[in-house]
Amino acid sequence: MQKITILISGFLFLFLSAVIILVPLQAKGKKTNLPVIFKESLKNSYSKIQDKNIIKGNWQSDDSAVELHISRLFDNGSLEIKYSNSKFIFIEKAGWTNSSEVLRLFVIYRQDDNSGYSLSLQYLAEKDILIGAYVDGSDNKSYNVTFRRIK
Repeated sequence: MQKITILISGFLFLFLSAVIILVPLQAKGKKTNLPVIFKESLKNSYSKIQDKNIIKGNWQSDDSAVELHISRLFDNGSLEIKYSNSKFIFIEKAGWTNSSEVLRLFVIYRQDDNSGYSLSLQYLAEKDILIGAYVDGSDNKSYNVTFRRIK
C-alpha cells in the first residue's frame, strides 16, 4: 500500500511540475513539444476561474455520505481540507492548482491505516461542482466521483 501512495504522489508531482513549467513557456510564445492531446486539453479547459477561493466550503459526494470541507487555499499550492465519512480519515497530502484556467485539487489519505486512497478533482464553474476520480486503496481501482456544494 505504501508503494501505491508513493506512485500516486510521484505521478501527481510529475503532472504538476509539467504544468508549472510548460504553461509559462506557452504564455511567452515559446514553442514547446507538448503532445497534441495535452495542447487540446489546454485549449478546451472547462472552467474559467479567477479566484481560487471559489471552491472553499462544504461539498458532498453524489453517491455516498462522503463530505469534503475546504477551509483554506494557500498560495504555495497546499490547502486545508477535512474529509469525512463513517470511518477515520487521515489526510497525508492535499493541494490545488489553477493552471490553464482550470482549478484542480488532489487529496491523498489513509483509511483504517491503509494508504493509497486519493481524490483528483477539478472545479466546473458552470455547474458549481467538483468532478474527477477516486482511487480506492484497498483494490487499487479508480471510480468517477462528483461533489456538489452543501448550502
